[in-house]
Amino acid sequence: MTPYFIAISGGSGSGKSTIAEALQKKCSGTGVTIFNEDGYYWPIAHYGRAHDRIERQAIIDRVNYDDPSSKDTDLMGRQLAALKSGQKIDQPIYNYDLHDRVPDQTHPISPTPIIVIEGIHILSIPALRPLIDLSVYVDTPDDLRLARRLRRDVLERGRNIDSVLRQYLGTVRSAHYHHTYPAMFEADLVIADEGLPAYGQIRASETAVDRMLAPILGRLKHDGVLSA
Repeated sequence: MTPYFIAISGGSGSGKSTIAEALQKKCSGTGVTIFNEDGYYWPIAHYGRAHDRIERQAIIDRVNYDDPSSKDTDLMGRQLAALKSGQKIDQPIYNYDLHDRVPDQTHPISPTPIIVIEGIHILSIPALRPLIDLSVYVDTPDDLRLARRLRRDVLERGRNIDSVLRQYLGTVRSAHYHHTYPAMFEADLVIADEGLPAYGQIRASETAVDRMLAPILGRLKHDGVLSA
């Protein structure tokens, strides 16, 4: 079995994870694994030795986490190639609170018929393109992406609004248009965001999610990955 690779990209807060999880649920009978590129952020030690908390924070503050250079793309490429050839891998685990990899722990991933690779840089790394069978870009307005990012970072990651906005204006927005956005013009499918909710516990309607999934499912049927 050679896994069929679907790469889903888009800006931070574009709804990539929502689509990936919905696709996994929709194709559960076939077998779908989600591969998240965020596990490949470099560990803090890659940037230098920190002797105390202040030095560690200084390293974190100077890293542009929205640039592909913040990830070990060579390791990502090797592990994706291994999955493509039917091998099991041990993916690194990244802790957002610590801004570091979890030591001595990995996430085992075995090949399945469909592997969804999700992340902001997955379509921006030339070496990965030959492995991808279907590239998808989620096109989401900037204001909606920022609203989702604010909610996530403040409510789920304990950050304050000022720090989120400072990072967005300082690096996130420029990196998005330099690295992530250009991939939209080379993607096999461009999916317009249905405006999935950014606040509260409101769940996206099944109708909205189904409309976003429709072109992907259509392509999978066309390619013979799913039965017509």
